[in-house]
Amino acid sequence: MLSAAETAGAMQYLFDLTVQYCKDRIAFGRPIGSFQAIKHQLADSSLALEMSHAVVSAAARAVQENSAGAAHAASMTKAFVSDAAVELAHNCWQHFGGIAYTWEHDFHFYLRRLTADASLYGSPTWHRERVCQLAGLQRTTEDRRRHG
Repeated sequence: MLSAAETAGAMQYLFDLTVQYCKDRIAFGRPIGSFQAIKHQLADSSLALEMSHAVVSAAARAVQENSAGAAHAASMTKAFVSDAAVELAHNCWQHFGGIAYTWEHDFHFYLRRLTADASLYGSPTWHRERVCQLAGLQRTTEDRRRHG
């Protein structure tokens, strides 16, 4: 649960860094953030970020209240936030262009951290399987053999 909260915080910082870069970087005489394609990608990333904050808050409330669905909420949160974090990091990477590939820029620290956090304490796939098990939806041996 705390890992998901930390991931959401790192996502927020990386998104804020990207938005500021898109405001500052000038191409063809105007900020790159004014281009429609960049606006759409930033909007999608913003939505994933806001949903991540919401599910982390809901899971934290469930754990705090010691509700029966706390384990369910924690696994759903970890699975969602892990996937959203990797997607957000890759989307933000695209906006930085060549500078993100250099060691002089800090972007690679966040990309590596979010990627590592995605598999820390169980991968998103493992947590989705756990959600199904908590809900009483067991996969058969034949399903596991066919679909991994």
